[in-house]
Amino acid sequence: MIEEKKSDLPELSVPGFKYEQLREVLLRMRALQRYSFCVEAQIDSNLRQGFLRLLEDYLTLEEVASLYTVSVLMFLVTENERPRQFDERLELLNASFNYSDTLKPTMIHYATITMLDSLKLTPCEEEHGYIYMLEAMPHILVACNTGKMIALGLLRAFIGALSNTTLVLHIYRNLWEVYDMVQSISQDTILADWSLCKTYILVKSFALLMSSTAFNSCNLGLRQAGYQGFQMPPIAAEISEWFTALRDKIEEKHTNLSSKSGFKLVRFIDQNILRYLTEESNETTSEAGIETVA
Repeated sequence: MIEEKKSDLPELSVPGFKYEQLREVLLRMRALQRYSFCVEAQIDSNLRQGFLRLLEDYLTLEEVASLYTVSVLMFLVTENERPRQFDERLELLNASFNYSDTLKPTMIHYATITMLDSLKLTPCEEEHGYIYMLEAMPHILVACNTGKMIALGLLRAFIGALSNTTLVLHIYRNLWEVYDMVQSISQDTILADWSLCKTYILVKSFALLMSSTAFNSCNLGLRQAGYQGFQMPPIAAEISEWFTALRDKIEEKHTNLSSKSGFKLVRFIDQNILRYLTEESNETTSEAGIETVA
């Protein structure tokens, strides 16, 4: 029987990511095949210690990018009747992304596309793979500046895939570009053809991007490195209208279906997108209404 793990939406669940699935990915990752412990380790603690020792040596770019993926997948592994050791797994995730805290665009692009390719090696349904990555994404975003830029590139790529947009360079540019991809998706198609899981992937990806860029004051290091797109573009009202329309349609559909999962998704949109945009709109209106006293 498959053990279920809950996502941010209590009724939206995906199968837990198993150690056997992690081992299958390791066997298919060319960059790590020469390290015997990747194959021989029978428990994740031995595997984790092996990778931590590996991080003390010189690694190629391909190996480092592969370790990014491994550290994320190890964070996600569920163990039968045992709670996940979050502190120990976050140690590996943080150590991996801090191995070389570089912000060169070529490095960010290469690492992002390597992680996207590695995601395809994961033996699971495509939507479940995205859900797994989204669970770890908040930790990647705060690991370091390198981790943040890679995470932003991954979130942008998720939305690009959902909107059938071809992306050549996997580097986050600005929220306006990402919203252009979002609004190109027909809401009627989302309501008629998409699963709630797929809709959640779109909504959470955009929510994480928006909160990590336009509504985050800790991006000075990225600005100094030459990256842009950390302000709310002058289309907050338009973004709010699009997501309000989507949440209303989801609410109407799932009221008729008496779906608790649908209502949870509506609440997620309210709390993680519309609330921020409403506050932004109120602040803009307030600033515009201030008169200079002579």
